[in-house]
Parts: sequence; structure tokens; C-alpha cells
Amino acid sequence: MRQGNAKGFTLIELVTVLVVLGVVSVGIAGFIRTGTDIYVDVVERDQILSEGRFVVERLKREVTNALPNSLRVGGDASIQCIEFVPVLFSSFYFDIPVAPEDPSDTVKVVATSASTSTYSYQSGHSIVVYPTSINDVYGSASKRFLLDSAPTLDPDDNKKLIITLTSDVQFSTDSPSSRAYIVGGPVSYCVTNKQIYRHADYGFNTSQSTSLSNGVLMAENIQNNLNGSAQDKPFRISQATLTRNAFILMLLRFELNDELVVFNNEVHIPNAP
Repeated sequence: MRQGNAKGFTLIELVTVLVVLGVVSVGIAGFIRTGTDIYVDVVERDQILSEGRFVVERLKREVTNALPNSLRVGGDASIQCIEFVPVLFSSFYFDIPVAPEDPSDTVKVVATSASTSTYSYQSGHSIVVYPTSINDVYGSASKRFLLDSAPTLDPDDNKKLIITLTSDVQFSTDSPSSRAYIVGGPVSYCVTNKQIYRHADYGFNTSQSTSLSNGVLMAENIQNNLNGSAQDKPFRISQATLTRNAFILMLLRFELNDELVVFNNEVHIPNAP
């Protein structure tokens, strides 16, 4: 009986196939690795961009609405804070008790849409008139006074708002523009340990404190050198002059796995005490 021809692969053919498959696998693996690296880089860059944009926009909006002459910066090699007092609403007063006038516990201001529909009174809110320095904001006993209750419309004139204070007071001076501000408590943004926190509800202090607790984490991965030159600090303030408003220089460096994003902003603060 005649035996049929055997069919199969030779050793050379098997080795050739394995070599070809190995080359193709290396190429595919490199392509996948490159795509994965690009995706990871994009995700990391998007993460630090999102964090940076959020905290920068939030801070810009808040400091733009800060009480004139309330901004100050403090800290050391381990922490730096910017502090300010947010304005809840402002208006123009009709009259305030200024010496030698008798003290009074009420102030009448123009009723605006912000004061009648947007503003919500809380304990600890104050009225401030003509703050021309840091001390006028944080330490003055004659330019900032606590409200006793929510402002009410004047029953005799609904275009006037009556602000009642906790006691009879005398302001040290009038505002040249008769402007009055209703403010809340101070707010601080602090950079420490490569993170930035927002602090509030800690009260007024004559000297700026950086020993704050119960802060809300706003962003991470901040690489500013707090022990370096002044130009690398997160916050710098240029105070107002007779010819221009005050402005803040904000420099925040975010870095994650060699992905570096720098936010450099200049925010102007209206100077109308």
C-alpha cells in the first residue's frame, strides 16, 4: 500500500511566522503605549487646568468685589495668605452721625435692587464708611459698626432703607461720595503644602493671621516656592495711588507628573471708599 504525502509546516516556516508576529506585536504595543501616554498626559493637563481655572476664577470674582483698602498679604516660608473683606452691597447714605452730632443707632441709605432683593442679612454683618487704610477696615472703632438686624424700608419713603446698628454710634468722618458698604466677615485664601485653601467665618483681627483652621480645599498640585523670590510668591498687592486703582498680581504654578501650567493674572480693585 502506498503511503500518502505528509502535509504541515517546516521548522523554518514556524520560525518565520514567530518572527513576523513578534515584530508586529512590538509595533502594535508601541502604538498602544504611545496612545496611552498621550491620553494620560491630556488627562493630567486637563486636571490641573480645571483646578487652576476654578480657583483663579473664584478668587478673581471675590477680590474684585472686595471692600476698598481691605486687601492684605501675609505669611512666611511655609504659608502665604491673601485676606480681604467681601462687599455684600453698597449704597449712598443720606446722613450719618459724625461728631459733634449726637450718636445714633440708625443710618438711612438709598434702597437699591441689591439691598432689597439680593442682600440677605446675617449676624456679624457690618456697615463701613470711608475706609482709607487697612486699619480702618480691620481695627477701626469709628468706621465699622455691627448691624443689629436686617435693614428695612422706611415706612415714610420706600426709596430709603433703614439700617439699625447694635448701639448708638458716631462715625469719625463722612465719605466724600456719601457711600456706605455692608460687608461680611473677612475671607482668606492660603497656599501651603502645595495646596490652596479658602478660610472664612473667623472674624476681624487687627494683625493678619495665617494660623487659620477649617479651610476648604480649593486646589492641589501648586508648585510656587514660598521661600523663593518675591516674584514667585502666589500673591502680591500693589496699593492704590492718586492716579490708579490697587491691583493684585496672582501667580499660581500647577504641576502634575511633569505637566506644568502657570496662571498669571492681574486683578484691579475699584478704589472708591
